[in-house]
Amino acid sequence: MTEKAYSLSHNLRSMIAITFIMNNRFLHYFAFFTLASVITVNHALAQAIIIGQTFIQTGPLASLSEQPLVGIKAKINAVNSAGGINGRLIEFRQLDDGSDTAKAGENVRKLVAGGAIAILMPIGTISSLGALQAANELKVPLIAPYTGAASVTKFSNYGFNVRISFDDEFERIVNHLFTIGIKNIAFAHNDNPGARLAMEGTKRAIESRGSKMVGSVAIKNDASDAEAQAAELVKLKPIAIAMSATTSVTAKFIQAYKKAGGEAIFYSSSFINGQALFKTLGKDAVGVVVSQVVPYPWNAATPIVSEYQTAMQKIGVNEFSYGSLEGFINATVLIEGLKRAGGKISSATLKNALEGFNPLNLGGIFITYSNDDHNGLSFSELSMIKSDGRYLK
Repeated sequence: MTEKAYSLSHNLRSMIAITFIMNNRFLHYFAFFTLASVITVNHALAQAIIIGQTFIQTGPLASLSEQPLVGIKAKINAVNSAGGINGRLIEFRQLDDGSDTAKAGENVRKLVAGGAIAILMPIGTISSLGALQAANELKVPLIAPYTGAASVTKFSNYGFNVRISFDDEFERIVNHLFTIGIKNIAFAHNDNPGARLAMEGTKRAIESRGSKMVGSVAIKNDASDAEAQAAELVKLKPIAIAMSATTSVTAKFIQAYKKAGGEAIFYSSSFINGQALFKTLGKDAVGVVVSQVVPYPWNAATPIVSEYQTAMQKIGVNEFSYGSLEGFINATVLIEGLKRAGGKISSATLKNALEGFNPLNLGGIFITYSNDDHNGLSFSELSMIKSDGRYLK
């Protein structure tokens, strides 16, 4: 069993080493901090608050995990460096599910059996479905699934969304396109359930405005058919192409589409990394519009962003991104719930605390939960990749 964790060393009394390992590249970040003299390492170990995550470490969708995990790590490091939650440190345990529903559910059961009181940010629709089913069965809060698929975001007793749904995200994209007079819209997506649901939601949004989607294509997760699928959409001559795909698939598809003579404007969901797309495509990425579900990560005037930037720099990361900010915000939601869960923190007290966010100001953005509404944020905005690779809001 492959397990990744923020671990507290038995051998060091005054210092704690936090090790973070991401994907098969085995990238290590080390941060050291001194505990208050009244807390020994052994006591911290005994009292650690265990949080679990099932994530995609292997397979063609593994890149989805990279940036969010850096943001989660930055937040947990910041909290533990400050003494934890009422003197209790956070221990973050991870298991790879390889984007498999059954494996994700199995991972959640293992994590909870090992003492996890909550599951944070399963990655992708397929993993989130299995994780959410297990979390509901075990009565353990699952916070911030990294998907907007309706099958995950619909209300459940123990599922707590943070980002908006795919339906909301693409509804806002379609509304923007119709507002500027563009109705000739096609869709390209990864060939997986979550991306397919995004396409279907976009189709409904277009039809609700009295028009029809020009067409759609499903691209294999390894992008091996990107050229063939791009050629299909070139034939349809859309004015705009909405996309729900990983960064690597998006890059290969756009490259193939433009090589085949296509001239459409691209509108992507929030799951791509625009900076990485620009590094791959150069000028072909300029003008791509990306939906964002968290604030601009370079605007330190927003309190949550300022906190994020400081925390990232403390772990030695100076490159900011929407993905890592989303991971940071999701971990912040968890931490704020733990702070309000009382002296005896448990899955039940955490759930009650989260349902008291009505609303909670997270430093410039507001999250709302109640007993019958677990939708979280309503934030989104559009950004465009500029000629220098940065975003224009």
